[in-house]
Amino acid sequence: MKYESIIIETDTGSRNRLKQAALAVPEFGKVEFQSSPAEAIYRLNNGPERCDLVFISYRFDQASIMSFIREAKNAKQGQDAAFIMILESDDNDASKVATNMLVGADGLLFEPFSVDQLVDITRLASKVKKERVETREKAALQFMVNDTITQVDTLASLKKMCCDVGTTVRKFRELCSVLQTLEPTSREAYYQIAIEAFQAAPIPKPLVGRVQYGGVSSRIKKKMENKVIERIAGANSSKQP
Repeated sequence: MKYESIIIETDTGSRNRLKQAALAVPEFGKVEFQSSPAEAIYRLNNGPERCDLVFISYRFDQASIMSFIREAKNAKQGQDAAFIMILESDDNDASKVATNMLVGADGLLFEPFSVDQLVDITRLASKVKKERVETREKAALQFMVNDTITQVDTLASLKKMCCDVGTTVRKFRELCSVLQTLEPTSREAYYQIAIEAFQAAPIPKPLVGRVQYGGVSSRIKKKMENKVIERIAGANSSKQP
């Protein structure tokens, strides 16, 4: 894999030195230059090419760097990128390192740039990308599990009230069918989240004003199903923070 990079630097000499050092590392691919954080944000939001590494110079003030990194991590091409601060060699002491890491950077790169440093940066980029993808996947899986629990609660309530369950069963089956498309590691993560979530899920409260229907009218059963679904959806939305 080749790492696509953006360098945000006002000093021509510094960015050329970084580019030359990057060219000596086989893992580096295309290297772009941006002269300001604003230009880089535009590129990350609108550029079609992915970005794996974003280098930003110490020549910008810390407030601007912090604001840039916060915004860039939500940009279309910045979500999986590693953000690296370029620092002077005399900034390489514990207190200054800690201060610079507070702006939200994933790593630091000190002048003069070495091949070994950049090799370490590519390893960091791979680690950051993996962690970000896993975080987003976990959030998506959690959402799926929560929705599944809601469908189970809805089915139980509908069955108890002798209502039609067609719509809910179809949705439940659609949710379960997604499991077949997951990679083995993702499926294992889903099962772990599901076990914990179902164990922690409270017993659904009886619906207020429920009316049990024992007739055979499919129209009435369907109407009651929709009412139950609406009540459960309303109860769940009221629990949201």
